[in-house]
Amino acid sequence: MSSRQGWSGPDPAQLRLPPADVIQRTTEVCGDLKEELVDYVRQPRFSKQFNAALSKAVDPDGVLDPGAAITAIDALILQKKQPDGGTIVRRFAEQRRPAFSEEEKGTLLRWQEVVEGCFEVRERLDGGLLLHNLLDDLLYPTWATARSDVLKLMKPQTFVVARVVPAHADFDMWLFSGPQAAYGRGDGPELVQAAVQTVLTDPRVMRRNTELMAMAWQRQAEERAAFIDFAGTDLVVGPPQTVRALLVEFYKSRQPGPSATGSYGYPVPGPEDLVAFSDEILMSDSVAVVYDDAEGIHYFNDFAAAVEPFTVPVEQLTPARLTTLRGYLSADSIPPFLFRRLAADHPDSVDRVFAKLLGKKGFRWDRDGEAMLARKKPTFLHHEPTPSITVLPTRLAELRKANVGSRGPNWLKRPGRRSERGRQ
Repeated sequence: MSSRQGWSGPDPAQLRLPPADVIQRTTEVCGDLKEELVDYVRQPRFSKQFNAALSKAVDPDGVLDPGAAITAIDALILQKKQPDGGTIVRRFAEQRRPAFSEEEKGTLLRWQEVVEGCFEVRERLDGGLLLHNLLDDLLYPTWATARSDVLKLMKPQTFVVARVVPAHADFDMWLFSGPQAAYGRGDGPELVQAAVQTVLTDPRVMRRNTELMAMAWQRQAEERAAFIDFAGTDLVVGPPQTVRALLVEFYKSRQPGPSATGSYGYPVPGPEDLVAFSDEILMSDSVAVVYDDAEGIHYFNDFAAAVEPFTVPVEQLTPARLTTLRGYLSADSIPPFLFRRLAADHPDSVDRVFAKLLGKKGFRWDRDGEAMLARKKPTFLHHEPTPSITVLPTRLAELRKANVGSRGPNWLKRPGRRSERGRQ
């Protein structure tokens, strides 16, 4: 495999590339498994989910987008959680009769580790391509199970947006899963901009790069410490305009310097953008800013009213006084960590407040709290916290700099999470 000057990121020499016979056997086996898997999901028991997935691929004019349909079905099979917590591909691998071999079963289960990426083609391999994912800065030696002639259109220094899955236990070998969208070198600036926005809004796309994620967590920890030093606490409560002014001053104090300000041709948020309170927050009597060590910075409107029940005698816990806290508990946007914090801050009153709120005498937070949160906040059951600061992957930062001719920062700060409950 030849080396190419000017590339950053991982060293291709560290990859465990499969030999030719493994490539041929694996692509053939995986091709057969994919065909059988697609037939499996077309069974009547999955028809409701199958049709629902297809409906997402229909444009406003009622026309089905073939590429979007394939992607939707692929996501349904490999990623959508079923009632038992597993996936369709897992059920297929474990329940099919006659049973799969351990090798085949392992291959199918690996397909659950889908990577969705914006890839730069680094070079050609034996029947495949070496792809560099701009979203996580990792290399993906990738092959196709069918119509491999499509890879001929993907030349070095061009781009491809695709989904890939791991194909082998002993080698660095990935397979395209679903359709691929190929782009030329001239599309680079637009794709780089889209990639920056993707890693900024959803840092989970970088999860396989543990080094980048560790750096982002470290930057968040440093910023949280600076916030506590600036504000004197990790929780600030006050009128919306007062709190917003404090946050703007804090972010101004955190700016690296003139070279990191400005747009760089991309929507890099400034201090005012990072604390652009919504109308819902601005209409609140009070707003709380919490800089949690894991969840990052969150805004909560009408916070003083939510805390009040914890500070009054039990006989004053009227339905009206519990209205805001009840709204917090029913709102999908309010994360469980806030209730854990309220419980920790008010250990002497938490049991009676939730007993009254839920209408359950004998409620005890230490015994019943987590089960209650699991029922009330199901969308957070499998929630994995992500840092509120994104460290740009090396290659993406390099391309971003080349496209706009700037030395902008290699990290970006996301706006605070607005955990609004809606006014009652």
